This record gives sequence, structure tokens and C-alpha cells, in this order.
Amino acid sequence: MVIKKDLTKMEGNDYLLMGCWYNPSINIRKISETVMKIINRPKPLFIFLLLLLIIHPLSAQDNFRIVSCTPNWTHSVAALGSTDDLVAVTRYCIFPDSIPNLVKKGTLETIGGFVDINKSKIMKLNPDVILTSSGIQEKLRDYFVDQGIKVIHMDLISLEEVYSKILELGIAINKERNAKQLITNIRDGLQQFRLQYKDVPKIKVYYEINYFYKCVPGKNDYMTEIIKMVGGDPIFSDRPGVAPRVTWEEVVEANPDVILLPLWENAGGPYFEGKRVGYGTTTPYEVAHREGAQKINAVKNGKVRYINSAKTKQAGPQIPTAADLFGKAIHADGDLELLKIDKVPENMETLISFLVPFINSINVCYSHTVGTVSN
Repeated sequence: MVIKKDLTKMEGNDYLLMGCWYNPSINIRKISETVMKIINRPKPLFIFLLLLLIIHPLSAQDNFRIVSCTPNWTHSVAALGSTDDLVAVTRYCIFPDSIPNLVKKGTLETIGGFVDINKSKIMKLNPDVILTSSGIQEKLRDYFVDQGIKVIHMDLISLEEVYSKILELGIAINKERNAKQLITNIRDGLQQFRLQYKDVPKIKVYYEINYFYKCVPGKNDYMTEIIKMVGGDPIFSDRPGVAPRVTWEEVVEANPDVILLPLWENAGGPYFEGKRVGYGTTTPYEVAHREGAQKINAVKNGKVRYINSAKTKQAGPQIPTAADLFGKAIHADGDLELLKIDKVPENMETLISFLVPFINSINVCYSHTVGTVSN
């Protein structure tokens, strides 16, 4: 673009706007501070310093200070080769394995979980980029945008949206090529499972994201796409939203063939009263003893099982793994012994110790998660 304005007659705001026009991804707060430092210098030096700022802006820096407020973003940053740029993550960020190790060493700060992000702690870290996701963190996003900090927010509404946000991150931290390669890897991985399940009969699936609020993946949830991709027919997925609520009576009437429950390490639950109501997860036993449950095919055939919610709810490098786990969980043989699980397992090992004596086909998916109430 040709700048026709006479540089010797430009005001401070003109310089600021010109710099932002050339570099839309830069941190507005930082560039404004830089401009104000040089604004009163002699004109020739002023213009020289400004041109340096435009030619080699903050957006072209080699190192960034990145704060990730969700596990999927943390894994994505690592996959782009920018682990060293992370300055803070949440306590739920467990992928890749290097992340919890860095936290233990004190190299990475923790800034909360998911709904309890410490904003003041983040501000003290002086981040260049903050990463947020889902409707739950929209207010968090808006807060930091108002502070003049660059925020990349993922709504998790579709696979294409996930890809676009990964690319946006790559561009923002000078890892565009890596971001494009990551997107290609995810697409290729999904194609493998799309072909594997393309001719299988569709199976009605009820994925109970939360046992108390009875919400499911909706029309605007990328997980709905994945479930359909591997031969599942997620009930109520035509309802708008990421996680629309349903009633148990509706579930009984829909009569799903498979019921999936999220499980993660030390989840606890279920809680039906008190301050922790809705926290944690539930058990196949609790589901099987709900009113009308014996009418449901999934209960009659022993197809109420856990799924690894840490990997199935990570919109990033783990998406192909999520497809694999959904496919196995949906198409696994049933076992009525699963319905005897009346206590939420503390971890993977305790779940295995219960299941091994009974299960003919261990296609139960389990592990950790990324949230608390809506997992």
C-alpha cells in the first residue's frame, strides 16, 4: 500500500495507525508505548525509529509471551514448536507430557483451571498473546481485549473454525508454516477414520456431557462432526448451540444404542445437591437405575461406557485421537458387567482393575479431562 501522507507532518496517532495497518496482529498496548517513547525525539530520528518499527515490528519478534487458558490451546502451541514461548497454562493442561513437567519445575506458571482463571496474575506476566476458548471464557476474552492485549478465541463450533484459529495463532507467533502442517496432519488423520467407518450402520449415541444438566453435543459443536464421521448418530445434535440441554425423558424416548459418559482422573461425583452439584461425572450404575432406563437399548445391551474426555474434548492435535476413541467406544461390544460400576474410578488403573475380570472387549475409553462442570 502506498502511503501518500507527508511523514514530516504526521501526528502520533497517524504513526500508531500506520503501524497497526501494516501489522494487524501486533499488541496495540506495546506499540503505543513504543511510539510514545519516541514521539518527542527530533524529527529525523523520530522518522528513522518509526520506520524501523514498521519494517521490523513486534509481530516479527522471535520470542513471545503466551498465556494459554485451555488445554487444547496449550497442546496446539506445543505442536507448533513454541513450547518455550508459553509463560502460563492451567492446571488441566496435561498434553503434551512436557507441560506438566515444566509446571513442576516452576518454568511454567499456572493461572487457574477453566472458570477460575486468575486475571491479575496473567496481567503481571505481561503476555503478548492470550488464548481462550468456548462461551464460558468469552468474558475473559473481552476483559483482556479491553486491556489492549491480543487474544485469540476459539468457539469450538466446527472443525473448520478450529483450523482457522490454529492458523491465526500460527500467523500471530510467526509459525504459519507449522500451523498449516498441523492442520494438514489433523485432516489426514480424520480422513483415515472417515474411510474406516464410511460403510458401517449408523448407531444412535447419547453423549451425556454432564449428568446433572443433561447436555449433549449440539449443532454447533465440532464433536458432533467427529461422532458422525465415525458412524455415530448423536441424538439431539440438530439442536442449536454447542451443548444444548435435554431431559432424561427425551433420552428415554430417543432410545440410544450407546451411552457415553466422560471420565478423567480424580473426577469424583456424582453430586446431586449442595455446592458441588453437577461437578465430576457419574457412573454406569447410576444411569442404569434412572427412571425408564431399562427401556433403553444401551442399558439393555450393556453399552453404557466411559470415554476419554481429555482427548475427545481437545480441539487441536488430539482431534484424530478423539475420532479413534469415539469410533471404538461407539462400536464396541456390550457387556452388562459395565453397569455394575457404581463408583467413579479415581484413575485409569482403578478402572482397569474393575473391568478386567468381566470385559470381553476392552474398548472403554478413559483418562483425564479439561473442565469441571461441563466435561
